[in-house]
Amino acid sequence: MSERNRSADRRLILDLYHGASDANLMRASVELARLLGVDLHCLFIEDEALLALAELPFAREIRLPTHQWTPIDTISLSDDLRQAAAQTRRLLDEIIRNAGVASAFEVLRGDPAECIAGVCRTGDIVVVVEPGTPVLHGAHRLQAAYASPASVLLLPLRLKPRAGPIVAVLTDAADAGLEMACRLALAAGETLVLLLPDRDEAALEQAAAHAIALGLRHDQISVRRIHAMTAEDIAHALTGLRERLIVMTRAASPAGEAPAASRIAADLGVPVLLIEAEPAQPAGNARRAGGG
Repeated sequence: MSERNRSADRRLILDLYHGASDANLMRASVELARLLGVDLHCLFIEDEALLALAELPFAREIRLPTHQWTPIDTISLSDDLRQAAAQTRRLLDEIIRNAGVASAFEVLRGDPAECIAGVCRTGDIVVVVEPGTPVLHGAHRLQAAYASPASVLLLPLRLKPRAGPIVAVLTDAADAGLEMACRLALAAGETLVLLLPDRDEAALEQAAAHAIALGLRHDQISVRRIHAMTAEDIAHALTGLRERLIVMTRAASPAGEAPAASRIAADLGVPVLLIEAEPAQPAGNARRAGGG
């Protein structure tokens, strides 16, 4: 991977909260970092709100196997968080061994949304597990990823990694998602499927020509037409394809809304790379709690 391509997407940011600590999802993140030739930057965030809650005099936790409610021991809770971070790092080290991906593991303490916003910068890709629930990571955590200047990789919670085509959902032949999809198809040795609105015949030909200029052969490219940029039309166009990854810009994402791209990821069980996030101001600062 050239230095120019490395600088285009500098890091893949993996927020290692509950769902994203699943080994399958970690492997998917490591694989994408490898294909893009970028570094993997892993965050383990100690939620300051949880620690503050533990300090309240009425805070209780249920202990097993007795099922008795007891006061929360803040020292034990801090120890548990440190052990969880260490366990997560050991699992990640196992997965990343021999992957050829440079990585960093950082432990932060603070508000998770502020930590994510403070770390992400233009050119990064931040991983989000979809469909998410407040129990797993909180809506504010998702909103921080979408509002950051980073692109977003949506991983379905029940991800089943597989080989298959890379799909680019394009608004027109100049769509920025095309170059990213071509890079991924070339790196993975996969074919490329272009989805474009059926109203513009010239755009279909121009997009295919652009993909060939970027290094793909004519027989590695196929074009599928969609009637409208809706989640339903996109899913219908991909029926029977068994795609490996879908790439789209925010402009291509139906109505420009992240939830629509999330539905595509969840319904099809396939990662969706949503690029060209809108710039946003960092939302606060985080304190380093350790790691390296």
